[in-house]
Amino acid sequence: MSAAIQALAIIPVRVGSQRLPGKALLAESGQALFLHTCDQASKARNIDLVCVATDDDRVEAAARAKGYEVVRTSADCRTGSERCAEAARSFDCRAVLDIQGDWPEIAAADLEAIVAQLLAGNAVCNTLCCRLDDEAAIANPNVVKLVRGRDGRALYFSREPIPHVRQGSFGRLRHIGVYGFTRDTLLRVPDLPSSGLAEAESLEQLRFLENDIPIHVLDAHGSPWGIETRRDYDAFLHRLTTTNS
Repeated sequence: MSAAIQALAIIPVRVGSQRLPGKALLAESGQALFLHTCDQASKARNIDLVCVATDDDRVEAAARAKGYEVVRTSADCRTGSERCAEAARSFDCRAVLDIQGDWPEIAAADLEAIVAQLLAGNAVCNTLCCRLDDEAAIANPNVVKLVRGRDGRALYFSREPIPHVRQGSFGRLRHIGVYGFTRDTLLRVPDLPSSGLAEAESLEQLRFLENDIPIHVLDAHGSPWGIETRRDYDAFLHRLTTTNS
């Protein structure tokens, strides 16, 4: 186990995406997609180490060429959080961020807020959200929605539009694909039983909720989008070009 650190960011990367094959290694931006996520994490001032967890030789080579630490993990990992849990066993730390590699525009300041809440002892698991007003995105099953209680904890996540608004209006929230955990909480994840709910929605965080792991939901200052389809990737390339021009 490595020397003690406070906060570790892990980017779990697999290449076998169903909706966009080889997504993690798309490099029309000048570098592999997942490396943009690594770069954003490295800007967070309270993250001590950024590492990539993968079972793929190409991902490992790209990460090491950029100077990032790599932990090889099993091909049998079912979810990103399970891959992170396997990698986290190699580190002595207090807080671990699981930052999905297909969120290349995640804001460093929002990652800092997640770490700060964990290190202050105010959460054992947390994540991010932002407002969702676009009707097409609300109806899109690739866009994950959530509802939270007055205490700031998540009540439910779904690919369906939630809540169902029968009358009046209600501000919907969009989930952003990053989770923070205390190390002890993350190490519990691979052994959590499931009722089948997480598999039905294809949302691993539902397994946390149904096993009484509260998820605090922080409001993001940024509004990043995950890359699920070729159209998403093309939109990311356009934003990147616009920003850098």
